Amino acid sequence: MSTKSITCEFITYSFLKKQMEPSRKIIMLIYGRAFSFFLSLLIPFFLTRILIKEDYGSYQQLIMIYTIVQAILIFGMPQSLLYYFPRKETHEHPLLIKQTWTILFFSALIVMAIFWLGAQTIDSHHLKEYLILLGVYTSLMIFVMPIQNLLTLEGKISTAMWLMVFFTIIDLAILPTAAWLNPTTLGIIHGIIVAAVLKAIMVLFHVYSTYFTKEISGNSYIKEQLAYGIPVGLTAMVYVINVNVDKYLVGLFFSSSVFAVYYLGSLWAPIFGWITQSAAQIVTPMMSKAHKDGNLSEIKELYRTSVSKLAFVFLPATILLIFVAEPLILTMFTETYRDSIPIFMIYLILVPTYSLNLGWILMASGQTKYLLKLALSMSIINIALSYWLLTTLEGDNRLLGIPFSTVLVTWISTILVMNRSLAIIESSFLETYPLKEMWKIASVSALSVLPVILLSALELSNPLTLVLSIFSFGIMFLVISYKLKLIGDDEIKLAKSFLPFEL
Repeated sequence: MSTKSITCEFITYSFLKKQMEPSRKIIMLIYGRAFSFFLSLLIPFFLTRILIKEDYGSYQQLIMIYTIVQAILIFGMPQSLLYYFPRKETHEHPLLIKQTWTILFFSALIVMAIFWLGAQTIDSHHLKEYLILLGVYTSLMIFVMPIQNLLTLEGKISTAMWLMVFFTIIDLAILPTAAWLNPTTLGIIHGIIVAAVLKAIMVLFHVYSTYFTKEISGNSYIKEQLAYGIPVGLTAMVYVINVNVDKYLVGLFFSSSVFAVYYLGSLWAPIFGWITQSAAQIVTPMMSKAHKDGNLSEIKELYRTSVSKLAFVFLPATILLIFVAEPLILTMFTETYRDSIPIFMIYLILVPTYSLNLGWILMASGQTKYLLKLALSMSIINIALSYWLLTTLEGDNRLLGIPFSTVLVTWISTILVMNRSLAIIESSFLETYPLKEMWKIASVSALSVLPVILLSALELSNPLTLVLSIFSFGIMFLVISYKLKLIGDDEIKLAKSFLPFEL
């Protein structure tokens, strides 16, 4: 297979071909995401063993406030980079970056003002301190958020990969240590601020040394960038509210300890979005350039290839996680969080949407206002349905009924985005989606789970069951996929090139 063919297999095209080995670099980015994900799982692994349920639940409730505020007040700057960078000449890039981080600077000031004013309205000393510190953390992270998109656009994908890993290592080193030194909500907040300071220093050093020291040419278009970015930011905020409305209601109607249980059950599915984001960093700018050139066929091919490759990850992951839910949750978070298992199972229904709901076409074509309207509509429906289920159901079903609303609304939103995207590229569902490949992947996954079912009947320890299940499933899935040519020789060679030893 030619280099071009390999490139197509791993979701990249000419935008990065001119700069580096695209296939290898993109896989590195995805591997970085995956490695960061597994490292990040060690953080709740330690925190749930150091903090009591109430403190861990309170910490995660504060983090939810952060996710909402940063989603709107970052003004869609990370996404605007993906849109404008490929549309501008190289000599115009310093101007784009300078005005982007200038916007982020004023955004950080607004964040600090909002949290400080909010703190003044609260009588509780602890809550007041929490809000002020959370404002500091949010302001720092606003500078950090766009860096992975920027490095990817610069062609520094290996750097982006290692930065993801390093940032996770920073969190892994600092957060459990802070919790151990002060096993309270306040202690962990101090930890995330220290981690944020280190990240912000690294990002600002790169941005300043690379762009602010260069001569700026061209006319500023901050208004144009904000006109694109603000709807994206509003959409992100609404999306965050939509996917977290169940958690808001749990936090409102239940105790912090129940919230901790619910949060750990709902933690997993959204993490798969990290992989989608990795692909988006590559595909969105290419789609943006193709849309500018009127090349709908290239957008269609990018879309189809993206769905195919993401499905190859998400479908088997979903099926495997269904059968290892119990040993996974109990191994990671102890018997204390057993009640997280049914919540975890419900959320797994969301995982396939991350390979189908590719709003990249809408982003690349500048249809951010449609995404905002859709997100707002779905959010209102989700809030109403979740509240109705919460107040109608009884007993344990009160808690279990809430995630069903989020799952249902997310699937409806996915279908609507799919239809809109297909209309833009002037294609049909059958033409665009690799249904045959997806069916093969699902069938192989179902077959590969048989040894996992046998292992569950042996009544081994949870950690041993988990390790053996993942290993047996992975080996069987890869072997059968290779025999059915879902994996080719070139993909194997490419994967082997990342190993530190010869096979």
